[in-house]
Amino acid sequence: MLPTGGEIDGPSRAAVTAAYGAGALVVLGLALALLAIPIQVSDSFGNMLKLSTPWPQFVVQEFTQPSYLRPFLWMQLKAVHDVSGGHYYAWFRGVHVLQVIVLVGLYLHLIRPRTWRGAAAVPLGLAVLVGHHAFTGTVNEAFPINTFLTIVICCLAAAALALGKERRANSVLAVLLFAYAALSVESGLLVFVVFAAAAVTGARGVPRAGTVALVAALAGYFALRFAVLDVGTPSLSERASGFGFSVLDPPELARRFTDRRLAFYTYNVVASALSVVFGEPRGGVYRLTDGLRLGAPYPSLVATAVASTAASILIAVFAWRRLPAWRAWQLTHDDRLVLLFLALLPANAVISFPYTKDVIMSPAAAFMALAAGVAARHLLIPATGGRGRVLALAACLLLSLTWSVRLLSLHVELRVAQHKVREEWAYVDDWIALQRLDVSDPHARALRDALRDDALITRRPAGELAWARWRLFY
Repeated sequence: MLPTGGEIDGPSRAAVTAAYGAGALVVLGLALALLAIPIQVSDSFGNMLKLSTPWPQFVVQEFTQPSYLRPFLWMQLKAVHDVSGGHYYAWFRGVHVLQVIVLVGLYLHLIRPRTWRGAAAVPLGLAVLVGHHAFTGTVNEAFPINTFLTIVICCLAAAALALGKERRANSVLAVLLFAYAALSVESGLLVFVVFAAAAVTGARGVPRAGTVALVAALAGYFALRFAVLDVGTPSLSERASGFGFSVLDPPELARRFTDRRLAFYTYNVVASALSVVFGEPRGGVYRLTDGLRLGAPYPSLVATAVASTAASILIAVFAWRRLPAWRAWQLTHDDRLVLLFLALLPANAVISFPYTKDVIMSPAAAFMALAAGVAARHLLIPATGGRGRVLALAACLLLSLTWSVRLLSLHVELRVAQHKVREEWAYVDDWIALQRLDVSDPHARALRDALRDDALITRRPAGELAWARWRLFY
């Protein structure tokens, strides 16, 4: 049980231990689920075929890709591929698990659970972090290393630098972190937003010289992308995207929006922001609204909408109560975490303008988890007794239950993925033919055989899963 009275607000090593213990349990659960999934076919095998290219040619090729400037993404994949020595599963899945460990560690470092009040709010915050639907794709997809999860980690690391103690070395670290993230995937530009928003709120972890260097690095990125390498932005014909109540394929997108690109891009930005805050739409599609209209909404969509909306209301109440202090520019560490979320949400949504995908919004979802943890600590874990404390704890319990459903759904989806990936490898030759991939090279055949044997022979399921019943729910 929690200590009572003033003890709940006093620093406690036991509280810190309890909070990090909760984080360790979350990591353990995700690690076990991830290690049960073989390397995917559709998300990974095709990408891994490129990784045998010699380094000089590989680097040139990735710096001259049309529409995308993601060289560090591919260099990261190739580095792990080369050092794996053919043990692809152990290395790529190991990196994925390591990412989860770093993510949870950074979250706990930023939320600072130094008292029992703070520790009591940690389980809810962790449930929001890994239970948010935008986070699902960071562990359910691989590529074979999930770059979106890398960007979430980079954004949290940026916040840790910016909100920490001022050090000269932080300027160099900030620029290196931004360069790595921005040249991994376009959403890596959000690292700059984190540093800039933190500086505006008065955080001085990165000296002013470092902030100036970051502005120069941002300008250099755009100059490199558009002036030097002439790398454009994704066109309407490159991928499908959700719109309204359905997913439109590239030809349909081109037909409907070639002359109305601004309307389509505006829809994507608004839909992406709404998805994080209210859990609807999903991937640009109003699935819950459509289900309610037809009288048969999926329970998982209802749970997602309720959980997301409840967390957003909690954050809004905290912001409203702290508004006088914000206007007086009397900001605490907790205030800055909430303000970083409010700054990152629209920026992340703007990054999503070419097409909508839940996982693209994972950085904003991670900062929403920070903001929800802060709000819960101040609003739902009162130190005083009486009726107010009972109501607050009841609200905390209700909110925790809704997010526990989301957390459970993630583990169900990972367990289902374990079986689906094995099914894909059973018919991998048909998939290769459909994708028109060339596997005539000895290395390509050896890679296919190694991954297929690993999925179908070495990595057998730990137990049978009656996932058909879960499909009825999800």
